[in-house]
Amino acid sequence: MCELSYMEQRKEMLEIIKYLYDRKLTNAAGGNVSMRVADNRVLITPSMMSEHHRCCINPEDLMIIDYDCNIIEGTQKLSRESRMHTLLLRNFPEFGAVIHAHPQFTMCFAAFSKPIPSVTEATMKMGDCGVIHQAWAYTEDLAIKTNEYFMANRERAQKMGLEGILPQHGIVAAGPTLNKAYSIVERVECDAMANIFESAVRMAAAKIED
Repeated sequence: MCELSYMEQRKEMLEIIKYLYDRKLTNAAGGNVSMRVADNRVLITPSMMSEHHRCCINPEDLMIIDYDCNIIEGTQKLSRESRMHTLLLRNFPEFGAVIHAHPQFTMCFAAFSKPIPSVTEATMKMGDCGVIHQAWAYTEDLAIKTNEYFMANRERAQKMGLEGILPQHGIVAAGPTLNKAYSIVERVECDAMANIFESAVRMAAAKIED
């Protein structure tokens, strides 16, 4: 068996995807993660890693692909959403990683194609999480619409990384590092939860004031 390339990056990615699943930042319906490891070389998770493996996979299950989604290393099946990842990493040299996930509270906003207002200090500089134009999962249109959204918000993306709601689907976030992309997903999820429970907080505060 050949020695795996980019072993440290593989270990980092496996840690992140386990956090995504264990912290309910993605679910069995899907999610995928990618990281640029060299020029025109992307480390990416395989298809069905959530549904079949609950994000508990091995280093050899990760694949190395190029920007055209040709498999350079690996034997697993490539997710049809990989094109969304490679298009962002090709067109945005400021990005080093992309995460697509289905966070528990964020999905409430994705289900109804609504933006997530920034309501915490953690996202104050990032601003609201916007909505990407509707495109069906696994299609080329999904990659194109996502790329268009990121291009339209490039100034913000260059400063803070960027995220967007995929209508009825989930969230996609990109940053200079994998840790930064993960941080964006979790920060936005906290905002989603806070927005959802806003009315309950107001009611509790009103009772205290009475």
